Amino acid sequence: MSIRALQKETLKKGEKNLKIKVFPEDFIVKEEINIEIKPSGKYKIYLLKKKHWNTVDALRFISRENKIPFEKIGCAGRKDRHALTYQYISVPREYDINFNKENVKLEFLGYSDDFVSPMTLKGNYFEVVIRKIKNKDERIFQRLDEIKKFGFPNYFDDQRFGSAENEQEFIGEKIAKKHYNGALKLYFTTIHPEDKREEKERKKKIFELWGDFEKILPLCKTKVEKDIIKTLMKGKSRHYLIEAVNLIPKEEMSMFFSAYQSYIWNRTLSTVLPYYTDLLRPVKGKIMEYLIYRTLSEKALDELKNLQIPTVSSKIPYVNNFVNNIILEILNERGLKPSDFDLKKIKKSFYKSFLRPAIVFPENLEVSNFEEDDFYSRYFKLKLKFHLPAGSFATMLIKSLTILY
Repeated sequence: MSIRALQKETLKKGEKNLKIKVFPEDFIVKEEINIEIKPSGKYKIYLLKKKHWNTVDALRFISRENKIPFEKIGCAGRKDRHALTYQYISVPREYDINFNKENVKLEFLGYSDDFVSPMTLKGNYFEVVIRKIKNKDERIFQRLDEIKKFGFPNYFDDQRFGSAENEQEFIGEKIAKKHYNGALKLYFTTIHPEDKREEKERKKKIFELWGDFEKILPLCKTKVEKDIIKTLMKGKSRHYLIEAVNLIPKEEMSMFFSAYQSYIWNRTLSTVLPYYTDLLRPVKGKIMEYLIYRTLSEKALDELKNLQIPTVSSKIPYVNNFVNNIILEILNERGLKPSDFDLKKIKKSFYKSFLRPAIVFPENLEVSNFEEDDFYSRYFKLKLKFHLPAGSFATMLIKSLTILY
């Protein structure tokens, strides 16, 4: 992989653009989990160190190489491929893992009576290098002090939305609306940024042929794709569409639902924030703008740091009339209501609501002095170190920093 191919995150377009993730070592993530490592127990615990791999692909590879059912591998969260990440995984003690590939390393730590899951994740520790800083602008340190005091909006960042490139491409929304044909078409034809030219051409061809499943079948690459198309070839009834949707692997379906929940949650927070401050700056994201504040009044800070916003499901937890009505208005705009998320006919995954803090505060935030950038000549770099609660995005902290520019 070339150096240029690693430059995934440009945080501000224009003359003054900042870069992160130029190298995987520029973005280090270490999980902090609440699990006791013991000499014996029901589960084996490993530390997974990786780069250039996302978590799901790495676990699939480990599963296949060690003949361990994928669903038997426990993990606390998904980590980006464009980073150096350290995370914990578990397997029942009867399984052995022997695995040590380039860019994916496993270290056996011991045993536990609990398996690794999102419930065991306390938070994450980050070390982030910000590159291509044009001047030694001391305002950046002032902005970091503001973030320490006032926090930043706890949006789900772009990586949560997977391959969706616009607000109409959510497979999770299509399924909630019972638009199963549209969901399947997106599943087969959505082009991912990392797709090679041949793969893009294959998906474009499937898009053009959609509905003529006999011609699509020879273009299928995986067993899942072939099984779905063979099911669609049985007939055009709703019964076969539902059967085909249920062939999508559980972990993929879960990601589709999470992506759509995250989008609606972000829309809710973007609607809520202007009621607390009118000093909001937009930062462009992949499918939406993120509204970021610099400071808050004492009253707004007190209210926002105690505000939790629910994700959508058929049973949305009540927070207050203000927040819950905003969620209902956004769903209505999208042509949905809460009962649509009760997916009785979709067997492998479901929408489950949870509460998420509206704003978040980094802990133990440290910043280096300016150094000469060893990649971008005549520019400078900074390194940040901090902890965030489980589920919060370090890239949103960096986006919050960039509103200076």
